[in-house]
Amino acid sequence: MLTAAAIIARANQIAKGRGFAQLGLDGLNIVLSEICLHYDYALARGMFTFNFNPGLTTLFGSGPYPLPLDYLRTSGSSGAEGVTKSAWFLYPAPSFPNGQPMPLVPVDLGQFDQYPQLNAQGIPSVIATDMGGPLTQRIILSTTANLTANSTTGTVSAADAAILSSGLAMAGQGVTPGTTITISGTTITMSQAATGTNAAASVFFGIAPVAYVYPPPVGPYPVTIRYQRLMPPLTDTSQVPWFSDEDYLIEKLAARQMAITGDSRKEVYDASADRTMGKYAQMADDKTNRAQTVVLDPRRYGSGSGRDLPNTKNAGW
Repeated sequence: MLTAAAIIARANQIAKGRGFAQLGLDGLNIVLSEICLHYDYALARGMFTFNFNPGLTTLFGSGPYPLPLDYLRTSGSSGAEGVTKSAWFLYPAPSFPNGQPMPLVPVDLGQFDQYPQLNAQGIPSVIATDMGGPLTQRIILSTTANLTANSTTGTVSAADAAILSSGLAMAGQGVTPGTTITISGTTITMSQAATGTNAAASVFFGIAPVAYVYPPPVGPYPVTIRYQRLMPPLTDTSQVPWFSDEDYLIEKLAARQMAITGDSRKEVYDASADRTMGKYAQMADDKTNRAQTVVLDPRRYGSGSGRDLPNTKNAGW
């Protein structure tokens, strides 16, 4: 596996970009970020758990429930059927074997807002996310931090500490999803312990998106969400990038560098990189070993109350 430094060096050599080491790192991080934004791969999938709060009953059903800062969308790397079942809760008991998984159907906020208000709580069936504006407005600071495994304290530079404030969400290398911080001087105290030790962990801070569910839950049921992550930027070029297709990264980065050097081959390398990504996407996440299905919205197709269309088959004979 090639390190980030090796990928940058090869791309710069192709693009004839001498002295472009920092530009290469910036460009590689842009390429990796675009993969997260444009594609759903299991390589960038995360999992987040929380509990419903029966006291959070509002005009918008139940919420807001803070999501991880690196949340982009509900997982699309679990297949056509998996994407509609990437959010669920256990009912009625808080754990197996008594608690049974109940899926939450992801819907747009526009649809969510049209559900009628209820005077009573029930069993949630849909979930909507509010991203709170463009991603660039959610991320306040991208930097490095000194973290220690199993510890809730870490440190940042004085310049970074001046930008941060208590209550912000935190995500990145070694950070447990859903973590928030308090800050005192250059010391950050995290709501959840770090998962690894790193003197220069790539992390970012900001205002996390939130989720709402409907109808409001009657109990504090445990919820699980599989989601597509915004991966932390590379800060150490001796590391191997999280995305494993090196040909794509080299070609795409070379094309970006050619835009700076004025190289007429840019379009050729862009097209070659896109073909490489197309081949990767066809085989990504080992989809060839299982059947692919088209899934209909369970709110409109199927049996049970609240469906727009009746079930077309009757039970029994």
